[in-house]
Amino acid sequence: MSAENDPTENKTDNLDDSDGVTLTLNDVLELEDELIENTAAVLGAANDKTCSYVEGYLKRQALYSCLTCIPEAKSDPEKGAGICLACSYHCHDGHELVELYTKRNFRCDCGNSKFTNMVCNLYNEKNEVNDLNSYNQNFCGMYCVCHRPYPDPEDPVPDEMIQCIICEDWYHTRHLGTEVPSSNFAEMICELCVTKHEFLLHYDQLNIKKSAPATEDQNTEENINVDMNDENTEAVISETSEDVSDCKRPKEKSQKVCAKFWVDVNWRKELCTCDECLKMYENEDVAFLLDSEDPVHLYEEKGKAKAKEIVEKHDRNFMNSMNRVQLVDCIAGYNDLKQHLAEYLKKICRE
Repeated sequence: MSAENDPTENKTDNLDDSDGVTLTLNDVLELEDELIENTAAVLGAANDKTCSYVEGYLKRQALYSCLTCIPEAKSDPEKGAGICLACSYHCHDGHELVELYTKRNFRCDCGNSKFTNMVCNLYNEKNEVNDLNSYNQNFCGMYCVCHRPYPDPEDPVPDEMIQCIICEDWYHTRHLGTEVPSSNFAEMICELCVTKHEFLLHYDQLNIKKSAPATEDQNTEENINVDMNDENTEAVISETSEDVSDCKRPKEKSQKVCAKFWVDVNWRKELCTCDECLKMYENEDVAFLLDSEDPVHLYEEKGKAKAKEIVEKHDRNFMNSMNRVQLVDCIAGYNDLKQHLAEYLKKICRE
């Protein structure tokens, strides 16, 4: 959704704008390598031949929702189902699929009771439902607080989308309700999730501060300094002072409830792990924040590593085995293809 996650971005966008570009065979192979790597960041180390159901609830995997098999999911995301990469190829080829990017702690639904008169071609011994799976509006192809599809043909405003690490929904930057930092950030938590999980406000010193001037509704600092004479502050302190003595959660609590942007994933290591806080994380179903393997970038790195391994094993020495006439003809053929190369490579990514 975000530009850095779009496998169709990068060099291919320039190919349609210049009629004078001449590509060599190596140029094409380099472009293909880049697209393979970026696509692998989304698909991860997923197996495209075996249903992921046999691996149980995976910490993270690429998923799809099939609106052909479950058309009622278009209006009710709870009726939707998530299918793994392999099932998208072998059980739902040619269907209307919604790309869900990645979801955590999910087990493939393909062929279970959510589907009518359909069994999984790869693994048909599945439970009727996966009780631990979680579904949101993404499963019916809608995103953000505006509840619109992506890409949205009716939206004239070009805008990136950013995924919240808790609810895993995607948000237009202009609909986050606060300014997006100009500096790089690793993770974002949307305003709805910050409202739901108030403990995050105690860690506000770890998120990126915006430099934009405060509005009338933002007449307090991003982090509130403790003032023992302030009634509101006293209420905050009395709330946190009830924690057990070994609780490391900061007593200061930001009064600014909005989307939060975290500098890097190490902010998670600052979360208190006392017994009371651990119990709270479990009750609020956010214990995954303490999992060192949960961050999306780690999943992407594994996928890219797999792609690199594939590329390194790819035999490029075939050019040396070709005679001069064959090599020239091959390069000429790729140059003839340059006018449609972007569409061609994007089609490969989608497949």
